[in-house]
Amino acid sequence: MDQYEQNLSLLVDYFQKGCKLNCFQKLGLEVEHFLVKKDTKESVSYYGEHGVAEILERLKSSYPRAYYEGDELIGLYNSDYSLSLEPAAQLEISINPRGEIRHIKSIYEHFVAQVTPILDEYGYELVNLGYQPKSCINDLKLIPKKRYDYMDEYFKTSGTKGANMMRGTASAQISIDFFSEEDFVKKIRVAYTIMPAIKLLCDCTPIFEGERYKKHMARTMIWKNVDKKRCGIIPGLFDDDFGFLSYAKYMMELPLIFVPNNGEPVFTKEQTAAMLWKDREFTEDDMEHVLSMAFPDVRLKHYLEIRGADCMPFPYIMGYLALIKGIFFYKTSIQAILEDHANEKMILSAEEDLMEHGFDGKIYGQNAADYLKRIIAMAKENLRPDEQEYLAPMEEIIKEKRTLADYYEK
Repeated sequence: MDQYEQNLSLLVDYFQKGCKLNCFQKLGLEVEHFLVKKDTKESVSYYGEHGVAEILERLKSSYPRAYYEGDELIGLYNSDYSLSLEPAAQLEISINPRGEIRHIKSIYEHFVAQVTPILDEYGYELVNLGYQPKSCINDLKLIPKKRYDYMDEYFKTSGTKGANMMRGTASAQISIDFFSEEDFVKKIRVAYTIMPAIKLLCDCTPIFEGERYKKHMARTMIWKNVDKKRCGIIPGLFDDDFGFLSYAKYMMELPLIFVPNNGEPVFTKEQTAAMLWKDREFTEDDMEHVLSMAFPDVRLKHYLEIRGADCMPFPYIMGYLALIKGIFFYKTSIQAILEDHANEKMILSAEEDLMEHGFDGKIYGQNAADYLKRIIAMAKENLRPDEQEYLAPMEEIIKEKRTLADYYEK
């Protein structure tokens, strides 16, 4: 077996180790927020007096672990969640997987209660939107993290909106478990099948570069123009032989942008993992880095990460969690959606229609609202009454056929 085949095998083994061996499923949640000034809605910089670095320093004593880039504090950790920074100092909370939505809610509320007094003191607030409410990307400095410098340089030639993605966007991402390769294949196909519906339902991007965005799903528009090689739909997703090996091959041929070397990133531009590891074997750290450099709408690690939703006010994030739980925790829902027999062309066509027409668009030939009602009803049927209540804000969006971005104008 040559080195390429050996490294492919290691990646496949890595995915196999991600298969959960019990039936207790969990949800993980990541929420990216903008830190802005209350009066102007302008973004708060990482740097300077009362910057994001200072806010992290004030929080540090409440966390058992901290993460630095050189001398710069850029992350905090405890047993429930981590705080980290996106490229332009968007503050992300990553909540460790939990089986109960109410536990995720409690953890998130603890984080907000902890950070809010400091923000109030400085005249700042957390904003849950899909794009910067006021500041434009030319006004935003990257945090002192070398990987972001390399990504920023690479994306200048891979597409037209890389800088917007890095500096301007914020998302709400949910991770789910898989139990086998077969289960992985079903769940990733279902996630992509409902992805156009998720992107419309979770469209919370009213502003783009300081002005009202006139169409729909602006964050989707941005991601479509970042880097076609590493974003969007996984190649071969609906092929009969798609599985762990297919995903591993996709990762091996992806330009990596940079690789860590003795703790320091090295710019590799267009070189792929197959090129960079042609004479050596992957370590687990190598594989985790390689997997982190793909940004498709659904990403595989030791879990499946569903990445299509904008950041939203937290009641809507709770509704999104309930929707994902009600679909992906139950075989009947998974099978029902697979029977739609969607394919890549159909998914892309639905996205384009929704980006142009919003709730007046169609998903696989169905009116968007009708398709979403079906998906919500499917999830609701599987959830407990206390969990069903979380869906109410989403049901209101569908009833009124107005996205959160539309509400902004209202």
